[in-house]
Amino acid sequence: MAWRGPHPMLLLILLATWLALARGETRFGKFQRQHVAPPRTRDESDRVYCNRMMQNRGMTSSKCKPTNTFIHVDDVKNITDVCGSGGTPAYGNLRDSNARFALTICKLRGGSQTTSCDYNGNTSTQRIRIACERGLPVHYSGSI
Repeated sequence: MAWRGPHPMLLLILLATWLALARGETRFGKFQRQHVAPPRTRDESDRVYCNRMMQNRGMTSSKCKPTNTFIHVDDVKNITDVCGSGGTPAYGNLRDSNARFALTICKLRGGSQTTSCDYNGNTSTQRIRIACERGLPVHYSGSI
């Protein structure tokens, strides 16, 4: 039996795009807000860092985002370069970084996504896979 009606993933993408536009935020702007962070200098635990950053970056306001990765760079150009000579094509509009990046991965503790958000964090240094549009990163796909 063939699928009828819009695909659920397409609906989610359209909703996310609409919400970003309603905020006055471009896809690149949303990528920066959610994933780009300066190198960590504070002497705080990964858990404290994740709870602070997830709240400050607006990922706990209507519901708790289950997981998010912060890419630590001095200059966002280090990440945008992945969309050009600093990366290699993976598939579709996804590109793999040539360089490794310092990352903090924040994961929601417990199962509740609508009440108090509490995160655990882990740090690592890995290559990243991002989606690019018009030479700019618009989606963090994962680490590789």
